[in-house]
Amino acid sequence: MRAVVFAGEGQVRVDEVADPAVKGAGDAIVRVEITAICGSDLHVLDGKTPGMRVGGVIGHEFIGVVEDAGEDAGKLVGRKVLGSFLIACGRCDACRTRRFNHCSEGRALGVGTLFGDLDGAQAEIVRVPDALVNLIPLDGFAGIADEALMFCGDILATGIHAARVAGVAPGEEVAVFGAGPVGLCCSLAARDAGARVTVVDTDAARVEFARVRLGFDGSDAIEDGAVDIAVDAVGAIPALKAAMRAARDAGRVAVVGVYGAERYELPLGRVWNRELDLRFSGMANVQDCWEQALAAVSSGAIDPTPLVTHKLGLDDAPEGYELFRSREAMKVIMRP
Repeated sequence: MRAVVFAGEGQVRVDEVADPAVKGAGDAIVRVEITAICGSDLHVLDGKTPGMRVGGVIGHEFIGVVEDAGEDAGKLVGRKVLGSFLIACGRCDACRTRRFNHCSEGRALGVGTLFGDLDGAQAEIVRVPDALVNLIPLDGFAGIADEALMFCGDILATGIHAARVAGVAPGEEVAVFGAGPVGLCCSLAARDAGARVTVVDTDAARVEFARVRLGFDGSDAIEDGAVDIAVDAVGAIPALKAAMRAARDAGRVAVVGVYGAERYELPLGRVWNRELDLRFSGMANVQDCWEQALAAVSSGAIDPTPLVTHKLGLDDAPEGYELFRSREAMKVIMRP
């Protein structure tokens, strides 16, 4: 099959690789119909998320049809499904209490050895372990565009998880720092929860995108102490500092952006005196959020499709990555 593989630091290529096969009773083999490029894929390419092997299949956002399965997942064969980037076991204490993002055996598709060394979904076919936990059938969503539904397995579920972590309530003022796809999905989820949202980014083009395509207030900065909740959707220390300044006294700061080896000396006295509530979202709890995400998309309460700026074939993946890295593209989707 054809797949997008890691070709060394900063590089991808499209290769012929072996078709995946069932390895365990819970596996499903999914023929991919649509996939996408995510900011987390750039973290893999650039080494922020280490451990990707050269030749490993990248990617983790997808919708497809189950072609084969192990005996435990046989009821999925022939059904259209949405996949989660997060691969949870469904058996451990965390999973039994629906904290799938803290699964004791947690893995992720297409991000290398640090997260289980599973081949990813930017491919014609992908193997999904523990498929009854990590795939959700789309039987009831006929007529809803795949381009919208696919967001529910990753970044829209991430936005909903972030809104839950932040405790967003109707009427609250929220500033989201970072007008990339994740930040905009956090903004969509916060608005759906009833908040008044301002999107903040130093990239004027992205602020304008948030205004024109999604109807948000946007700015390159925000006053200190101006909002009830500030969200760092960037994963960079300047954004975290800006979010902490923007939150009012006794306000909440939700950290959604991915951090790795960065270090920051927290000004404890100032944070303590201001009674700031600093909350880290961690990896998104997709399987506890995707039903809410799907319901919001199917009802029209949230429409993430304006984020899609480029539609390519799988063979055009290297071009798609360059468009995404250069910020010429907001969201790139690909069809094998």
